[in-house]
Amino acid sequence: MNTRTRTIASFFSVAMAAMLLGAVVTTQMRPQPALARSADPAAAAAIPARPLGPPTLETFRDIAHGATPGVVNINTKKLVKGQRNPFRDFFGDDMLDRFFGPQGPQGQGQGRGPEMEAQRSLGSGFVVDKDGYILTNRHVIEGADQISVTLASGRTYDAKLVGKDARTDVALIKIEPKEPLTILNLGNSDQADVGEWVMAIGNPFGLWADGQVGGPSVTVGVVSYKGRGLTLGVRGTAVDMIQTDASINPGNSGGPLLNTRGEVIGINTMIITNGPQQSSGVGFAVPINVAKEILPQLRTRGRVIRGWLGVNIQSVTEALARTYHMKEAKGALISDVTEGSPAEKAGLRPDDIVVAVDGREVRDNSDLTSYIASRAPDTTVHLKVMRAGSDLGTFPEEGVARESRSESEGRSHQGMTLQNLTPELAAELQLPRSFKGVVVTQVEAGSNAEDAGLQRGDVIVSINGENVDDVHEVEKELVKAKSDGVARVRFRRGNLYTFTTLKLD
Repeated sequence: MNTRTRTIASFFSVAMAAMLLGAVVTTQMRPQPALARSADPAAAAAIPARPLGPPTLETFRDIAHGATPGVVNINTKKLVKGQRNPFRDFFGDDMLDRFFGPQGPQGQGQGRGPEMEAQRSLGSGFVVDKDGYILTNRHVIEGADQISVTLASGRTYDAKLVGKDARTDVALIKIEPKEPLTILNLGNSDQADVGEWVMAIGNPFGLWADGQVGGPSVTVGVVSYKGRGLTLGVRGTAVDMIQTDASINPGNSGGPLLNTRGEVIGINTMIITNGPQQSSGVGFAVPINVAKEILPQLRTRGRVIRGWLGVNIQSVTEALARTYHMKEAKGALISDVTEGSPAEKAGLRPDDIVVAVDGREVRDNSDLTSYIASRAPDTTVHLKVMRAGSDLGTFPEEGVARESRSESEGRSHQGMTLQNLTPELAAELQLPRSFKGVVVTQVEAGSNAEDAGLQRGDVIVSINGENVDDVHEVEKELVKAKSDGVARVRFRRGNLYTFTTLKLD
């Protein structure tokens, strides 16, 4: 008998908590809308979308001449402990002091203790405010004891760090300008499209020397891809980057990526190479909308406090969608809910699929993660959730041949050998004695179970949303799912829960 599922569309209102360095923080702050700005990062004037015409030589020339004065050279210095003077190791301190004085033969800073050396690094940034606020990458200024900024005029200013965010690799610094500044307009990165012409501006390889009159370098390319999820600074999180073939090299970090309207749509951040650390046509920029969402917090707090639901999620694959009888593979599948979290209090549970948040479609897990992270603590969000449940009758007991548990446990099920979870086995796997599930004890090479990513020691807790407490129940659910050709398996590995799809022969 073919047991189908029905889909229930539910709406949940979730009051989010805050997540800061792993701690739960409660504070009142209203979310700022992610709108396009011009000069002031705190402003919220939307730039209307309009089609981009074909670029000409004059287009690139005008953008370069208009934008380069707003791009800056960032020079940082970090003091670190260096190597002890090798002359002292050979001759001894007293002899060197007698001949060369207490500072040693290499002048100042060569005393008896460990030497302090200055590590310097170069990067780029761009002005976003007439008061001297400058956007750049966090990794450009991370750990710096001194930050200096050189403008196109050649004038150099000391800069102070205002705020930084590890998750997005964005930082905000400030100078006290004594001259008018060229301010770059911040565009709407959501409107950028693959194949669209873009311009990258920065200071590759430090060609524009600190304190000298000059300017940054300009390169041109196209948007190669949008939404390339890459981890920048916090494990387990990703930023949907803009990929471009505009030449980006060391020193370009923190500079702007502009469209043919001269608006900043990204912050040039990283490259991927297989050899030397130089451009290979695969560069990435943080979308400017990501930076705009956190700018108010960077400016007022110096750090970003993000909303937190308390769920583990994964994208809905084509195979998973088949097990839910969904017409399209989309949404964020909840694989676990943290006890006491806003999600648990709202009634969310594993097997739920979030398909929309505050009226916005959720295509995959990154859509939900990015949106929730952009919301402030103590903000209420509205989730549209699909919940699957059997409603076409119960699978008849006589449909499954009864076997003794020992016989059932010894058999291979789609290439995996299963064992009931005893209290002793639960202790060995560091699980609570009352934990329910079925243990995978062996996986055959080339089997459906191996293709599904299952491993020895995994504990299967449900199949197609039905909890399984013993091997017989696993068999029963697999038989029920056989007409679909695939089953959705939720399992625990270590302390994490996840879903996979098991092909059924």
